[in-house]
Amino acid sequence: MGVIKKRRDFLAMRGAAKAHAPSFLMLARENPENGPESRLGLTVTKKLGGAVVRNRIRRRLRAAAREVFPAHAAPGTDYVLVARKAAYARNYAMLLDDMKRALLRLSRSTT
Repeated sequence: MGVIKKRRDFLAMRGAAKAHAPSFLMLARENPENGPESRLGLTVTKKLGGAVVRNRIRRRLRAAAREVFPAHAAPGTDYVLVARKAAYARNYAMLLDDMKRALLRLSRSTT
């Protein structure tokens, strides 16, 4: 799984397919330039809290993605997670379930 870091890659996600979950909003867009690799980008705004809170949300979302993406992510697709406040305290098992459901929803809409 690759990482989206460049602003232009995040901006390219405008108009992408969306899946809503209590802990995040997931955007997905096919990107044939990647080849078979899927990439993930994270967005955690300052509205959610201070640096400690934002970093914890990032760590939790990255850990969940490492577990879920290999089995459920579509190859050659870019994903962006826009974090919500619930990602901070949500039960980790529920966070994994949210991510699986969002990926399944998006796999149906992007194909």
